Amino acid sequence: MGKKGWLFDINKCTGCHACEVACSSWNQTGSISWRTIVKIEAGSYPNVTARNLSMPCLHCDHAPCMQACPVAAISKAGDGVVSVNQTTCVGCMLCFFACPFGVPKFGAEGKMSKCTYCGDRPPELPRACEEVCPTKAILSGDMEDLERQAAAAGGERVGGPAGPALFIIR
Repeated sequence: MGKKGWLFDINKCTGCHACEVACSSWNQTGSISWRTIVKIEAGSYPNVTARNLSMPCLHCDHAPCMQACPVAAISKAGDGVVSVNQTTCVGCMLCFFACPFGVPKFGAEGKMSKCTYCGDRPPELPRACEEVCPTKAILSGDMEDLERQAAAAGGERVGGPAGPALFIIR
């Protein structure tokens, strides 16, 4: 079983937030979305650019959230997916502060939660966020396949070879 990850084409994202809505709806998280659209602005007037980045949990190889959890409520499966055990979590939020991307969310039940890589969806279906993206900016799959696709399109892995499980096409 290969490690799972994401490929995101920053040139295709329109910032429509469909991925956020699909994530919340599929995972029944209420007002909390495990995927967030981040606007990236660059340049200086009059040469300013703004692009959107859809940020999920990046299921990092060496997940800082997992390392920071004092009760070992966060674990990494063989397929690379990082998950939070709701029974063990004490809601201390140390995982949130340790994550450089601010991914874990504090829920109404007083526990931390985050992207599960749609672990409860049938494997032949795409992730909920990927399925609804109107521009096909989001792609999920095996890291080796995503790496080949990213390289062919001029993309790269965020943070280098040991970085998060995310490739970006710029």
